[in-house]
Amino acid sequence: MALNIKKAILHILRSDGAPSVLSQVELDIDSEVCETFILKHVKKLINNPATRSAVFKPESAVFSVLGEYQSGAVYFKETSVALAERMLSLMERFKKLPPCDLLVVHIANKGAESLAIVKLGYQEVYNHQSKDADNQLTKSTALPFATGKVEYACLIDLSGAAMPIHLIEKAEVLEGNAVPYFSELFLECDASPSKKEQAKHIDELNNEFVQEFFNNDPKMTAKIKSALVEEAENEEGFVSIDNVAAQVFAEDEAQKAQYVSTLREAGVVADVPLGERVARSQFATARIKGDNGVEIKFPAHMAVDEDEIEITTHADGTVTVLIKRLRLM
Repeated sequence: MALNIKKAILHILRSDGAPSVLSQVELDIDSEVCETFILKHVKKLINNPATRSAVFKPESAVFSVLGEYQSGAVYFKETSVALAERMLSLMERFKKLPPCDLLVVHIANKGAESLAIVKLGYQEVYNHQSKDADNQLTKSTALPFATGKVEYACLIDLSGAAMPIHLIEKAEVLEGNAVPYFSELFLECDASPSKKEQAKHIDELNNEFVQEFFNNDPKMTAKIKSALVEEAENEEGFVSIDNVAAQVFAEDEAQKAQYVSTLREAGVVADVPLGERVARSQFATARIKGDNGVEIKFPAHMAVDEDEIEITTHADGTVTVLIKRLRLM
């Protein structure tokens, strides 16, 4: 990945009585330490299947600030300070939001200019302290890196007037309500479901469909899963629900129509950009779980071929699973 860090700055935000430090000096991006840390988090943001696409609302203060930066009316440092002050105001309003560092990075990726905003929560780490052969354990706070998970971050495209956003976040309970404050209150944008969320939604709809129209037949569930993976692999990550229906239900026009109608009514679009990795992660494996605690997990495509797995559903609702030609490892 041809990522180039052009500018970066780090602000320390506290709302717990300790002083905040809004940096007046950019990070040394030529430092190996800075480059390694920044690139790790930016690459994770770009590659995260939980990333959601979003667009700024016209009244967004962040959109206004970035518009001035984009036009050259304000410099990078002043832009980052304005973003940090906005986040700090939210932390002061909602005391439950913990202290953090705010990393702001201007990057170029294959010629495209973007601004990354990464909210770095603190994690506790243990270390040793040694003085005159007196070895003691100490505890301190550190920024997330190898094992730390960044829960709030966004990448904003600076190449056009709309400045589309890709973001990750989670909802926080603020004043008794679950609020996705990073998108709604900080960025002030409208976000669409992530690839991961869309795949999970389709999986839930498939399970409901099979339960209603096929008496919860595990073989039908596996066939739909297998068709979804195959469609994503053949169409560069895009999934056409019509194609999936045609593959699973062949010449049965009524079943095809019912399946497509069920998913359409639940808000699934004609061509869903799930991505191959997300499709495989969500649909490649089928599971059969009995009420006695027995669980069988197998590649979904194997259920399509009865030479590998034969699944029989009986009139009383029980299921017989015959696994054939299994080579032990």
